[in-house]
Amino acid sequence: MKICFSRGLCLAALFCFALPAQAAEPTADEVAGNIQKLYENTKDFKAAFNQTYSSAILGRNKVSSGFVYVKKPGMMRWDYNKPRPKHFVADGKALYIFDPELEQVMVDRQFSGSQLSTAVTFLWGRGKLSDEFKISFSKRKDLLGTDRHVLEMVPKHKARFQKLWFVVEKTSFRVLETIILDPGGNENRIHFSKMATNVGLKAAAFKFEIPKGMEVVEAPRAPSSRGGVYPRPKSPASKA
Repeated sequence: MKICFSRGLCLAALFCFALPAQAAEPTADEVAGNIQKLYENTKDFKAAFNQTYSSAILGRNKVSSGFVYVKKPGMMRWDYNKPRPKHFVADGKALYIFDPELEQVMVDRQFSGSQLSTAVTFLWGRGKLSDEFKISFSKRKDLLGTDRHVLEMVPKHKARFQKLWFVVEKTSFRVLETIILDPGGNENRIHFSKMATNVGLKAAAFKFEIPKGMEVVEAPRAPSSRGGVYPRPKSPASKA
């Protein structure tokens, strides 16, 4: 009996040592660092998106959807299909907002990617999240899941929004969803799907030719600030 008991202990010990060590969960800052690395190494990006803008005053949501395309350096295109067609095209030098229903094109020739908030510019791998935000894991129950990390980020500097959330895929550190809360309590939420990176998008896809017969409105020069702009149903380049 003693021999059998000793052998059992030995086998139990060997079994325990044979178990793989469980990887430690990353910290919020480490998750942010992995997001940074992923998108710094991304040359281009495309995805379908669904966007929900929740108005605190009106107590209702506005839902939009379409496709987004990004190419370094500084090129971005948002093609809205629903509830009606609308296009936002940044070619690296100017921003064009084309509304076919209004037969109008607004042109911002002073536009630059630096005007966009981190809710969008992370796709370009710009800036350092840990320098711009106080980062922690969120406890929002509507965002949590076993397959994801949820980062809650509060700006360290003056900005036009209160908080930003990133819903991040655990296995790849891809950002699945961004949520931004503005000072008025309005929430702008974009969910990405059908994502693909480094697919060889051509710069020509970000060239915009103003259709004939359209009214052209030139945007006035705006003063620079540390704030951000964020895609919302009326305009992906409107201030958050």
